[in-house]
Amino acid sequence: MNENASVTKLFSLRWLEAVGIALTLAALVWWAVVYAQVMSNTGFPIERTLPCLLHTSDRCSLAMSLCKSWHFLGIQRYSPELLWAGAIVSCLALLLGNIMQNPRQRK
Repeated sequence: MNENASVTKLFSLRWLEAVGIALTLAALVWWAVVYAQVMSNTGFPIERTLPCLLHTSDRCSLAMSLCKSWHFLGIQRYSPELLWAGAIVSCLALLLGNIMQNPRQRK
């Protein structure tokens, strides 16, 4: 493989890693913004809202609907799909990075 193609692949891999991290961080901030309001308005402890980071159960939906106070961003609901997208993109970047580092081991 020539040097230019290797640099391009490495740049693409770094870009993919950055996208995965950005998506994951955005999901964490989104969850924190929504569930900080939920916790303050409903009295739910953080350990009862952490599962809502990964999936939206009936409890999570109920907690979000009980939140009457609005915050400065105006976000009403959290969707865990963004967190899962970030995790998938990050895992893909790790997998591709591993394949690119060890091309001879695949033979």
